[in-house]
Amino acid sequence: MAEKRSLNRQAIGLPLLILCLAQFLASADNVTLSIATSALIRDLGASMSQISTANTMYPLVAGTFMVAGGMLGLITGWLKTFRSGCLIYFIAEAIAVFSPSMTVFTCVARILAGIGGSLMIPAVFGIITSSFQGRQQAIAFGALGAASGFSFAMGPVVCGLLLDYLGWRWAFGTMGGLAIIILLCSVLIPLPVKPDSRARFDLPGFILSTLGLFLVVFGILQISTWGLLTPFNPPFTIFGQSPALALVAAGLLVLVFMLRWEKHRERSCGSALIPQTFLKTPQVRAGLYLTMYIFFAYSSGIFVVVSFVQVVGGLNAVHTGLLIIPFAVCLAASSIGLPLIFQQRNPRRQCRAGLLLGIAGSVLAATGITDGHFDITFVTLGLCLIGASMGTVAANAPYLITSALPERDAQQSGGIQAAARDIGQALGIALVSMVMLTAITFSMKKFTAEISTVTPQTFLTVKNLRVIPYLSDCAFQSMIVKSGANPQDLPLLMPVYQHVRARVTRAGLFSMTIMTAIFLLGTAGIPTSLPQAKKKPE
Repeated sequence: MAEKRSLNRQAIGLPLLILCLAQFLASADNVTLSIATSALIRDLGASMSQISTANTMYPLVAGTFMVAGGMLGLITGWLKTFRSGCLIYFIAEAIAVFSPSMTVFTCVARILAGIGGSLMIPAVFGIITSSFQGRQQAIAFGALGAASGFSFAMGPVVCGLLLDYLGWRWAFGTMGGLAIIILLCSVLIPLPVKPDSRARFDLPGFILSTLGLFLVVFGILQISTWGLLTPFNPPFTIFGQSPALALVAAGLLVLVFMLRWEKHRERSCGSALIPQTFLKTPQVRAGLYLTMYIFFAYSSGIFVVVSFVQVVGGLNAVHTGLLIIPFAVCLAASSIGLPLIFQQRNPRRQCRAGLLLGIAGSVLAATGITDGHFDITFVTLGLCLIGASMGTVAANAPYLITSALPERDAQQSGGIQAAARDIGQALGIALVSMVMLTAITFSMKKFTAEISTVTPQTFLTVKNLRVIPYLSDCAFQSMIVKSGANPQDLPLLMPVYQHVRARVTRAGLFSMTIMTAIFLLGTAGIPTSLPQAKKKPE
């Protein structure tokens, strides 16, 4: 037993920092891509459609393979899986640096990055679950949440400076260098404790889960592009409707069939991609529910605010990152501080308080959005509350899951937790994008029709547009004139567009408010106390 305690003391220092750097890498990689858009268009001749595909490739591939990554780590060993993920990440970033075309960048570099993430992130969870116990495990999970938040704030600052002064290839090269540093430093991570029984890989479950998760995640990601019901611009329609929801429904049907197979598999072989304990334990379901919420709120709230301050406020990536730093500080303070301060916690009360903070934060941020600018005080305070909300939930959700599971299932839970995070992130961005695009299109058509002095040419142009995008003032003027509007009507259209754009931004934040309130209703399965650290045999 003394050896185990020594292991935990060692693991709480540098090894935890290495695991947090791995979480930072996975998040910062996506941030780097998002702010490299103009450089990729200039240097590789990328179209906006190709940029969109590249942005969705990582969450699509990673989310699809996360569950399988959790089982692979259980079979091959968490450190081996972690190092494999780091190595694949490095290869992905190296290919990105030397990509001669957008096709290579998207179809090779981004796919490999997704595969690397699907191995590395479940392994991070597996190492923490097997190496830390009790309060230390809660602190470690809180640190992971803080690392993710800081990556979103500091990623634009660091990568923005690299892009401005050295170029986008250097930015991805830096991510590759970080992957190598993590790989080399992984020797400091103590060998995780292996579960008593060995698992065998579930090939039929892997195929079904991969197909099901692919359809669900891809369908969700395409909602903002194809439309929810009314088609925006999909490659095909189903009975005149957008195919996005049909893909999600098909994926859910595959996953239902997969769960039936998993029940049979576990009964006959003793192991499964998704053990029955995940489905039958209310505390585990509540933890996964909250895990999905963290990234739903994180992605949707930040997406809305960042869209407005960059498109309307004109902030660059570096200044946007500086604006988000208070959000990251509040997230880190709550996610790490709660398990440090409170040895005996009431997780139900804390999670409900966190969700209420999220509701207050989204309302406060929406209050700071006006037609032509934003109130930095209201927006910053709103982001701080959203950060505190996410940190509070992040301090509880992972440990709620692992503490309610047997040792082997707890280690395997990393892949399922990571998949829940990716689905929540995709759902958050898709929901607010759909709300904003639908609202801006409907409102512009409605208000333009009410302007009696607008020319018939402009009225018909606006009426016939299938979707009106979220653009800066200059970009909107260019788009609407190219679409056929009379340039003389721009002084009439611009105030309307500015007003509508602010309204739909607030609508995006209010949609987060409503969804958070819905999540609040699902907290009954959260216990009022957490179990003590599990005792392991000597």
